[in-house]
Amino acid sequence: MCDELFGADRIDRLQDEMGSGTLTVLNAVTPVDELMAGRASVARSWEPGSEAHYANTSHPCDLGIAGTSKRFSSYVSWSVDSPKDIEAGDAGKGWQSVGHGIHVRREDGGLRVTVVIPCKVEGSHKDQEAELPLEVETEVRNVPGFDTKLLGQMTAQFARELADGLPCVNGPTVPAEL
Repeated sequence: MCDELFGADRIDRLQDEMGSGTLTVLNAVTPVDELMAGRASVARSWEPGSEAHYANTSHPCDLGIAGTSKRFSSYVSWSVDSPKDIEAGDAGKGWQSVGHGIHVRREDGGLRVTVVIPCKVEGSHKDQEAELPLEVETEVRNVPGFDTKLLGQMTAQFARELADGLPCVNGPTVPAEL
């Protein structure tokens, strides 16, 4: 699952960055096709004004070094903030546009990256793309000196895999690095 979403080479680099010890999966693994089907189902059932999607977050790949507090976490959900909210400043500070309606926020010295992507799911409400964007997040904890560029690459790969796998019929263009 983690190799499929982030790329085996990036997971190997993550292991190197996290230091000695065995990198282990910390959560129950959901197959990628089930993850995509669940996300798409939520988007198709969404209606303007509905809040049911807020509680629907997945953690597809959480990794850690056994016996330490070093962690890598990933999250995917339908965002509570629309691109319009982000652009208006109503979704908090720190958001940057990276083009094509995609916004990114880096927090905790770049060790937490959140990206919001307009993603129209076939069969969903006509306003779904504008009001219910896809949100993905990655975070590294307790790894001093972690390469934030690697985390940006991992986040971008994760976002592209999700956009392609759902699929987002509007074809969002996620940059190679966030």
